[in-house]
Amino acid sequence: QSGEETSFPVRETERRPLKTVYLQRWAAAVLLLLLAGGAWFLWKMKTGPQPLAAATALKKDVSPGTNKAMLTLGDGSTIELDSTLKGRLPQQGSVQLQLRPGLLKYGKNGQPAGSNVAYNVLRTPKGGQYRLELPDGSKVWLNAASSLRFPTVFAGPERRVELSGEAYFEIARNARQPFFVDVNKASVAVLGTSFNIMAYANEAAIKTTLLEGAVKVSRESASSILKPGEQSLLDANGKMQVIEK
Repeated sequence: QSGEETSFPVRETERRPLKTVYLQRWAAAVLLLLLAGGAWFLWKMKTGPQPLAAATALKKDVSPGTNKAMLTLGDGSTIELDSTLKGRLPQQGSVQLQLRPGLLKYGKNGQPAGSNVAYNVLRTPKGGQYRLELPDGSKVWLNAASSLRFPTVFAGPERRVELSGEAYFEIARNARQPFFVDVNKASVAVLGTSFNIMAYANEAAIKTTLLEGAVKVSRESASSILKPGEQSLLDANGKMQVIEK
């Protein structure tokens, strides 16, 4: 024995600090937990119920309306209109009615038969919609569960129709015959314009929204002239509010 200490080679891993080894093991454990959690989440997504947001979006999705309506003529007879019906309808006085898919068109203003003016009513069911071209060339898009009563000829000093529900109007200009839309107890005076009226029976207010031109909404003592981009809200008590933009 020479008394000299025997030197053994030291491995590289034994030279690393103990703290580093613990950190590596801890990181590996966290990574394993993350992978396991991600796998569990993907499995729940496939086997579990739809996410609430997706279910809510699906619940609120509403199919567009189909072209169907019921037309009541001046003599009380009715004609069912749908997207497949086209051609000609019975003549109303001197006015000829024409049909295209989803569109009912009245001929240009003629003369009323005798001294009486016939009135027609166009009604849409729930889930229905229909387009209408009035005798003066004005265009109406009638929404679901709505009705419009109108004359087959606009005779006299004014043009006047009655709306229940919702419709979008594009009114032909005629300064000699102002256009009026009667809604419940309110009236909308039109000055050659494009606008929308929503007046369903279950709504808290009559909403008139102006796109271009000008309209005057009035009921008893309350009245307001709208500018493009404005909407009026008229409640059952006659109180009116105008919302800009």
